[in-house]
Amino acid sequence: MLVCRRQFFIKSSVFFNLENDEQGQILNYELFIYICDGTDSEKLEWFKTINIAGEKLSNQELRNAVYTGPWLSSAKQKFSKTGCVAYKIGEKYMSGSPIRQEYLETAISWINNGKIEEYMSIHQQDDNADELWQYFRAVIEWVELKFPKYRREMKGIAWGELYNKCKDKSLDAKKLEAELEKLMMDDEVTNKKGVYPYVLSHDERHLNLRAFSDSQKRKTYEKQKGICPMCKEHFEIEQMEADHITPWSQGGKTNDENCQMLCKECNRRKSDK
Repeated sequence: MLVCRRQFFIKSSVFFNLENDEQGQILNYELFIYICDGTDSEKLEWFKTINIAGEKLSNQELRNAVYTGPWLSSAKQKFSKTGCVAYKIGEKYMSGSPIRQEYLETAISWINNGKIEEYMSIHQQDDNADELWQYFRAVIEWVELKFPKYRREMKGIAWGELYNKCKDKSLDAKKLEAELEKLMMDDEVTNKKGVYPYVLSHDERHLNLRAFSDSQKRKTYEKQKGICPMCKEHFEIEQMEADHITPWSQGGKTNDENCQMLCKECNRRKSDK
């Protein structure tokens, strides 16, 4: 059963300075109490509906209203208070506010691969949240061990997801740092925050590598006279895509000399190799 109530706060010094009729309006104000029965998911949807007219609550604040119990009380002690222990050890790496439940939401998402409500439902009646707290500590300790040199780009990365994938890999902190330093100085890399997941996965999509400008594309197209160098067919510029002759991974730069215009089919075929 979920009971929803709205609380009003007024300082006593203000209240007692009001006229009698004004005090009466407050004391005699009728409040509505809603009692909802149903599944946890039904309660959550219902609470979202009735809360539309009230103060905007975060998704995790809404979940907390449904999955109350000893587990949540324990979790909030560690993750949801100003200056809480999670904030003290994770502030450099976490985004958001503990008191708006963003630390708690992130930690649960990490430990259960994004299935927050499932985890809260399973553990709702647990005596404590020690499992979540120990996991969170393990994530932060792993980050500090593998990336001992702190950079501001480390704040807000999905460290738990990287920990889940890489915690059992043999990773040399010195080698990781050498690669990070090189990437931080590479002008081709436009997303410096992405270098951390990149050195663990080597997926170039994390880096947002610099793209050729429209001016470079037009210049190269005119130089090629609209001919794709791979299939030797003529195309309009809209039917072509800019491509690095020498890939970034092999030292190629995003400059005029390293640009070629390929038809879309040839470019896809080259990318698949």
